[in-house]
Amino acid sequence: MQVSDSVQVYYDYYTGHAYRGSPKGKSITVPAPLERGPLLIRGGSIIPSRERARRSSALMKRDPFTLKVALNQLGGASGELYLDDGESYDHREGNFIWRKFVAESTKKTVKISSKDLASKNPDRAVDGVELATYNGDNTFADSLGGVRVERIIVLGLKNKPSKVTLGHMDLEFTFEDGVAAVGKKEGLASKLTVKNPVVFVASDWTVVLEL
Repeated sequence: MQVSDSVQVYYDYYTGHAYRGSPKGKSITVPAPLERGPLLIRGGSIIPSRERARRSSALMKRDPFTLKVALNQLGGASGELYLDDGESYDHREGNFIWRKFVAESTKKTVKISSKDLASKNPDRAVDGVELATYNGDNTFADSLGGVRVERIIVLGLKNKPSKVTLGHMDLEFTFEDGVAAVGKKEGLASKLTVKNPVVFVASDWTVVLEL
């Protein structure tokens, strides 16, 4: 089952305010202060970003990532991350990272996971070049093996989780009550922040929110 974009929830990237689409379409007024333009995240998206200000992208190479999970009306979301050295053509030899992040909801849990895409899609991993084989432990991925996800932010949960786990380990989190992705309400969305989930950007993992 899919949700039409016309009735999907959209979140303000900076504030987390939730807006609703309409089958007939509608106009909304979004704050636009001088220091930033309006930016909305479509429900069902996961946005990986590096939040630390640097003078150049090269200086960000080992910076940690934040994952912003914007749940849709079905409680799901997905997104991708591609990284290479940005300087050479070594990606044609399979030296890169290509990950898929997925959030899947049931009545009792939300599971957020990271999976390798390149090993399953070597024919699509590099523009114009089909990889005969792909090794997820390639030299570039190995060089970023210690780059972690420092924060997972989930927008639009219905309830505060009873706990958040990685395997058998309980993770620290905070929860701010607000509008859920499910329903018709607009306003500031609920916000779950998982601090230092002890996961790495180049590895497979699953974080479980127990509702």
